[in-house]
Amino acid sequence: MTDTQTIPLRAPTPSRGLTLSTRIFAGTAAIVAAVLGVILLLTWRSANRTADQAVDRALRNTREIVGTKLSERGVALRRNAETFVIGSGFRSLVESKRTNDVLDQAQEAVDRTGADWVQITDAAGVRLAKSDEPGAPADTLSGSALIGTALEGKFATGYGNVTDTTLIQAVAVPIPGAGNQVIGTLMAAKALDNAFAASIKGNGDVDVVFFALDLQGKPHVAASTVGRGAEVAKLVADLAATPVKGDSASMRVEPVIAGQRFVALGSRLLNASGGPVGGVAVLRSRDREFAAFNQLRTIILFGFVAGLVIAGALSFGIARQVTRPVDQLVEATRRAADGDYSADITVRATGEIGTLADAFRAMLADLREKQSLVEFLSGPSDPAEARTVQIEAARRSMQLAAREAGVTPGSRFAIRYDVKELLGVGGMGSVFKAVDTELGDVVAIKTLKDEVLSRDPLALDRFKSEIRLARRISHRNVVRTHDLGEYGGVYFITMEYVEGKSLKQLIRERGRLPVPVTLSVAKQLCRALEVAHEQGVIHRDVKPHNMVVEPDGVLKVMDFGIARLATRTEGMTQAGMVVGTPEYMAPEQLMGGEIDARADIYSAGCVIYECLTGATPLSAENQYALIAKLLEETPVPPSTVNPEVPQALSDLVMRTLAKKPEERPQSATELHDLLAALG
Repeated sequence: MTDTQTIPLRAPTPSRGLTLSTRIFAGTAAIVAAVLGVILLLTWRSANRTADQAVDRALRNTREIVGTKLSERGVALRRNAETFVIGSGFRSLVESKRTNDVLDQAQEAVDRTGADWVQITDAAGVRLAKSDEPGAPADTLSGSALIGTALEGKFATGYGNVTDTTLIQAVAVPIPGAGNQVIGTLMAAKALDNAFAASIKGNGDVDVVFFALDLQGKPHVAASTVGRGAEVAKLVADLAATPVKGDSASMRVEPVIAGQRFVALGSRLLNASGGPVGGVAVLRSRDREFAAFNQLRTIILFGFVAGLVIAGALSFGIARQVTRPVDQLVEATRRAADGDYSADITVRATGEIGTLADAFRAMLADLREKQSLVEFLSGPSDPAEARTVQIEAARRSMQLAAREAGVTPGSRFAIRYDVKELLGVGGMGSVFKAVDTELGDVVAIKTLKDEVLSRDPLALDRFKSEIRLARRISHRNVVRTHDLGEYGGVYFITMEYVEGKSLKQLIRERGRLPVPVTLSVAKQLCRALEVAHEQGVIHRDVKPHNMVVEPDGVLKVMDFGIARLATRTEGMTQAGMVVGTPEYMAPEQLMGGEIDARADIYSAGCVIYECLTGATPLSAENQYALIAKLLEETPVPPSTVNPEVPQALSDLVMRTLAKKPEERPQSATELHDLLAALG
């Protein structure tokens, strides 16, 4: 056995950074700031959403009011106009086409209908008179949808723009003659001006803007309750450029006017033929909606400052309670770094500090046990057991391996591996030390005997599946499986190479192991089984032969996934032979039944028993007698064989050897924790 050099750990030096009190204060302040920041953000979003809903609701209501007022005004114009045109005197004057008389009628119609101006045409649509323009030319207006519809005997309504900045609402009614023939039309119009916009606004918080479109489609402000400046001009331009998708409510923009943020909701105004001639927008200030939130934000900010002050006072009080046990743990850490694991952790705190103290106690216990294992390994061995015929057996094994697998030390195997030496021969194949020439790593190669794979046609597929699972296991107490390959008809596994001796060899050389050494071995075995079981891998052949103890006291468990080759779809093997190592197999595994992780727990108990006593729990002269004993007899407790074994540890080992799986510890984690509680 090679001597190992102990490299002392460097004791930690005091931190030159921020003090714990400062860090706690900073952390508390950060948490308070984060919480209040989130509250502010959520409040802002909620207020923003509420304000938008209130604004949209008010705008929709106002838009409906605008639509209602425009509709009522149009109906009133139509009714007044229809009443006016049925007068017989009026009709005779229209038929006479005397310009001055018709002009007088047009001006009278303004008063009677409430329109701003009226124009009258004959049956051909030729203008006869216009109330506000006595000298208006006799143009033909039948091409207008408004006049054309009235000439067909139906009333028409719509909007129009007289100039780029003048928007009107107009109605046209037919003038009936004898036999209900249409002898002309009367068109009455009212301007959409500032006065009308102001009447809509009233005392409310909503403003109104009307705009007209020129011949090029460019919008111009026609009437407004918020002025006619550049900002309002930009507002109507943005509204006019907004596409309408079915509902005119989609015309929504958010302008800034006179330093205030508004939300504007627009609608198109159409002429009698359905073409756009302008629009109307209703506006509401968002800033006024946010007034209440701004007050709440101020209150929250004051609360934030007060919270920081309170948090600072509390943090220093908490720091004083925390630093005392932490200082004790720091001192224990420094002693451990110097190789002194005897520190007594007297911290009895609750919460995270208590958890940390418990973890540190467990760590010191593990270090003491591991130190015992390292000291035990470095002690003298009993040469009587070591001097055997192993040299001759190794020579025969090497010859057998070379003959069966075509692998010999000094040769190149599978193109990339330089074989160095034979490490061992087992029932499933031979193990060689080799160098991976592609990666430069030292690896172990395990060749598999042909008969192992030929027992069952499905064995290879099942084995590949197990190896895929085993490759996922990565832990310091597990020999890492690298890959499965085939070369020259020989299947082989490459795995991590471990320097050390098997636990079985250690027991043969030294006899039973001291209790601290056994506890270290047992807990490391439990950790290996724990990570394997979490990946769904059951070892099935846990025994000291499959464990290697490194010179630094680290236990490595080998052959995860490989034992799966030994299972049979028919349960027991032929001729009464049992596949595996019966001395370490759980009863349900011996009987060929379904097994789970608790079978590995039983095998682990056998290993712990052998470490404490130097012998397996049960033994017999032949395999048949051994299987009978394993199924029927109860082993002698370890404390009876070795008086140095504590009764609690002996009872725990006997519990792992229970015949019924439900009576054993139910997981490797549970067994580890029970062992740790004994330390």
